[in-house]
Amino acid sequence: KQRPCKMMAGPFKLPNKAEAEAEKKKRAAIKQVKEWVESYIPPEHLANHTCVVDVSEVECGDPNCAPIDTAVRIIYKCSDQGGNVGTIFGVPCEAAEVEQRDIDEMMPPAEYFDAWHKGETKIWPPPPENPEPGEPPDVELRFKVGDRVECCIARGPNGWAPGTIVSHWFRAPQWPTGQFAPYQIKLDSSGNNIFAPQDRDNCIRALKE
Repeated sequence: KQRPCKMMAGPFKLPNKAEAEAEKKKRAAIKQVKEWVESYIPPEHLANHTCVVDVSEVECGDPNCAPIDTAVRIIYKCSDQGGNVGTIFGVPCEAAEVEQRDIDEMMPPAEYFDAWHKGETKIWPPPPENPEPGEPPDVELRFKVGDRVECCIARGPNGWAPGTIVSHWFRAPQWPTGQFAPYQIKLDSSGNNIFAPQDRDNCIRALKE
């Protein structure tokens, strides 16, 4: 004997006509973007599913950017190498607003697809070239290389860590031209190198041993 079907109560809502039309429009736009992307990829890579293209809309959490991005993922399956290669990029708008020229500007050259097909890791978009370092400031610093100091690494009286000055005028390769930090310091506790952004007592001071 069959038991009667019990209807579950809940906030169920059927999509209205406007919502259904919006969803249909979004799916059609995503399909179009995917076709534009796939037109750049060798057909044989797609035919045997070595390459998979995924297009989706994602919310952007950055208040300074568009609320919806269209994310494009080009994934090459490399099971023999133990991982996948490819790229991901985004267009800062909904799929329905993406134009073919947007995709044309973002797609990699043909040699990237050949490399990914071989299982090679090739980064797209390529990282920007590091700027020229420029000249460090002509300023006399308070501490010499080898001096014992303590650095402010957290708020409060216990936020100071002892270490040793290892170099003057440190800069990371990607910093803008002319940007330097007065000191690089090797911490006693971890052995890691950090930098002091300013030559002031609220940032770095002599260690009282």
